[in-house]
Amino acid sequence: MIVEGSERLTDEIIIRAARSGEQDVVLDLLAEAAAWLLRQGIAQWPPRFPAESVRREIATGETLLVLEGTRPIATLTVADNDRDLWGARTEPAYYISRLAVARSASGRGLGYRLIDWVQAKAAARGWPFVRLATSRDNPALRRYYEEAGFRHVTDPPHARWPTSLYERALGHPHPTPREHRAPQDR
Repeated sequence: MIVEGSERLTDEIIIRAARSGEQDVVLDLLAEAAAWLLRQGIAQWPPRFPAESVRREIATGETLLVLEGTRPIATLTVADNDRDLWGARTEPAYYISRLAVARSASGRGLGYRLIDWVQAKAAARGWPFVRLATSRDNPALRRYYEEAGFRHVTDPPHARWPTSLYERALGHPHPTPREHRAPQDR
């Protein structure tokens, strides 16, 4: 589990593990992002993820909610392995997936802040990488991750969907101060 209790991301925003019974909150955030992507012509995510997959990730403490006051504004899943896509890598890392920012919170660089928060957690454990998988067919999102310091590693042929794997080394210099916004953050 990456976070115990809740932590402040900013003065107004906290991050915490999603709790049992909050799967619909997570699923709604993901569905909103999926619908927005589809309106942009990107069929990257299903209209709604299976509830059971979210319940499992909530039970393990991997799915996180980001709240502004009491209002959910983002979700992400952070695991300490992703053997399905990455195989049995020897270096420890955090693996980010299902990062979604509510449209009402877009344009503030929240996705980038969340990535930095995960990187700080990895650094505190002495782990050298933060990794993620994204759609090979979403050039705007791939560019965002590259601008955020991620390096393209491979496009695994065994993945269930067209996938590109990225990693960001902990020693990577912080990107330039200009605002980075993922396509779903716009």
